[in-house]
Amino acid sequence: MADSTGLRPYPRPKYARGGDPAFSTAVHRRVDRYFRDLRVPRRGGAGVRAKTLILLALYVGSYLLLLSSSGLNPAGILLVALVFGAVNVLLVFNVAHDAAHNALFDDSRLNRLFSYTFNLVGANAYLWAITHNQIHHAYPNVGDYDGDIHQQAPLIRVSPTVPRRWYHRFQAFYAPLAYMTYSLFLVFVKDYQDIGILPKKGSRLLENLGHPLRQYVVFFLSKAGYYGLTIVVPFLVLDVTWVQFLVGFLIVHAFMSLLLSVVLVPVHMVDEAPFDTVTEEGTIEESWFIHVFKNTIDYSRTSRLANLLFGGLNTHLVHHLFPGVCHVHYVALSEILKETAQEFGIPYRDVTMPQAVASHFRLLARMGRA
Repeated sequence: MADSTGLRPYPRPKYARGGDPAFSTAVHRRVDRYFRDLRVPRRGGAGVRAKTLILLALYVGSYLLLLSSSGLNPAGILLVALVFGAVNVLLVFNVAHDAAHNALFDDSRLNRLFSYTFNLVGANAYLWAITHNQIHHAYPNVGDYDGDIHQQAPLIRVSPTVPRRWYHRFQAFYAPLAYMTYSLFLVFVKDYQDIGILPKKGSRLLENLGHPLRQYVVFFLSKAGYYGLTIVVPFLVLDVTWVQFLVGFLIVHAFMSLLLSVVLVPVHMVDEAPFDTVTEEGTIEESWFIHVFKNTIDYSRTSRLANLLFGGLNTHLVHHLFPGVCHVHYVALSEILKETAQEFGIPYRDVTMPQAVASHFRLLARMGRA
């Protein structure tokens, strides 16, 4: 359907049929059997509801503590602000992400409501559903379509579809500095690009895409609310100079950015991933199931602590294959994936977190040369 400009969005690429249907069938059958035998819901239960309430209480509590910390010295205020920033990131990992996938609660209306915790932390639930659920999950690591691999372009080159520049040979060295701006980019730039206010060349599926008027209203109101909550009110309440406030604000976002980057970047953007492209005929030469396997990596897979903190994003392959399943099941389901992949001779990448990060930097070095 064309938008108000008369332009039509790009057609969606198609994956090759076939691949290894016996493998995907076996995975789905064994996952279904897991839920049937344990008689547990695919979505979250009492444990995840308690986790959600605790994180929301921590969000409110750390924010109120920040506003009441004027009696502290600047270093003490910064420490409280860092705690508030960390809770923001944990809300994204554990609540907003699952809710946006309709995987947090059995009630779809509750999932839709809690997906707006994205707006609470400066993002936008509506745009996330488009760019992440509809585009990234359909085309992970597909050049010109998966916007996640183009977010830092042209400064960072991880996709072969990004033109190589002379400075990319140094990107493995300056990338950490760029990643320290990630949360600033998310709340001040990315959403404005995704909704069409700022120019963007990240995914063809976002070009010529129209949005309902009410979504623009929600967009601007929630952005204004977030800026007021995290910038205007603290600046007016806290007993700090504007220079101290600015420095503290940047330090908190650098901290949040590093947390986001170290968890999210190594799950796809690693040296072993093939990064497929779309042919002139609009096709991808592998089946979706095999493509996801080749372009996704799991790290700290069996760690209950990683699952608790990261909302299962470290067991990322399970999430991509079964996005409607709550993250509390990812550790168990990842074992099913690993055993089935070994049985069918399909490569399954199961590494430590440092190994995943190291693989990402090998990718940066290789893409800077080639």
